[in-house]
Amino acid sequence: MAQNKSQQAICRSVFKSGESTTSQKQFTQKWIELINRLEKNKRTYAVKR
Repeated sequence: MAQNKSQQAICRSVFKSGESTTSQKQFTQKWIELINRLEKNKRTYAVKR
């Protein structure tokens, strides 16, 4: 599926090792990052209220 230079990918891989599978450690680390980002946003929203 070719893309024009003006188009940007909607999705991107967060696992840039080039392997066909993701290790459990990489997967867990990305979940931790996601949860931390969500918790940070909750705290920011609570302070603004």
